[in-house]
This record gives sequence, structure tokens and C-alpha cells, in this order.
Amino acid sequence: MFFFSKCLGIIEKIENALCYMGLLGITFLTFLLVINRYFIHYEVMWLGDFTQYCFVFMALCAIAFTTREDAHTSVDILSQMFLARKPRSMRGYKAFIHLLTLITLVVFHAPMFRFTARALKHPSYGTMVPWFDTSWLIVVCYCMLLLCILHTAVDLAAQFGSLARNSETRKEAR
Repeated sequence: MFFFSKCLGIIEKIENALCYMGLLGITFLTFLLVINRYFIHYEVMWLGDFTQYCFVFMALCAIAFTTREDAHTSVDILSQMFLARKPRSMRGYKAFIHLLTLITLVVFHAPMFRFTARALKHPSYGTMVPWFDTSWLIVVCYCMLLLCILHTAVDLAAQFGSLARNSETRKEAR
């Protein structure tokens, strides 16, 4: 268990670094694009494509990051209306949502794996930079799917652990 939590900590640090560096990099590259276009009047054609690829990479990293933090967008209106005053029911609801999310991610794993294998076998090249292989974006997307499966499974285990501890505490109180 210690090894697993240590690995999760390392993955967390890598995800954080990738997201932070990606956000800073995109901001810097966009600033360069604006300076080039409006002040220097010397446009570097591949810089726009590179910025776009960096943005997509950072957005994919952010998906795994927000899944880990359980901060992705969700519609909780019904649960807030009906379960806000029932903490045990709310934990059960969250565990159910995590289970559905995990099932959905696992269902999409097989087609995404085939799509990634095809992308590795048949490279796809960029528009402005014809020698730049863009298949790595599909590989990154697949890696983020695997990270989302991992984070959702860990969150689901934590939710079930919380429900089990609550049940034991409730039995001891009786």
C-alpha cells in the first residue's frame, strides 16, 4: 500500500508540473504571437500550430488533474436539493457517480486503445510543419484516459472506504 501511495504521489507531482508548465508555456507563446503579429510584423507560421498543440496537451493534462481533484464539472442540483441534509446518502450518491464514471471510462478504453494503436502505426503530420508528427496527441489522450481510470478508481475506493467506516461507527454507537 505504501508503494502504491508513493506512486500516486509521483504521478500527482508530474501532472501538476505538466499543467503548470503548459499553462505558463501557452501564455508565453500567445504573448509572442501577439507581439509578432502586431508589433514586429514578422509572423512565424509554425508558432501558431505549436501553441495550439501545447494548448491541446495542457487541456488533456488538465482532464486527469481535475479528475484526481474531483473538481471536474458536474451537475449536482438534484443531489444538493434532495441529499444536502443527508451526509450518508450524499456519500452513497457520490460513490454511485464515481462507479458510473469508472464504468464509462472502462467502456471507452478498448476503442481508444485501438485508435491509439492505429495512430502509432500510421502517423499523421501537421498542417504548417509537414514533418511534425501529430499522432502523439492521440497517445497523450490515451494516457490521460488511463490516468482518469486510475484516479476514478482511487476516488471510488475512498468513497467506499468512507461508507464502510461510517457504517462501523454507526454500529458502535448503537
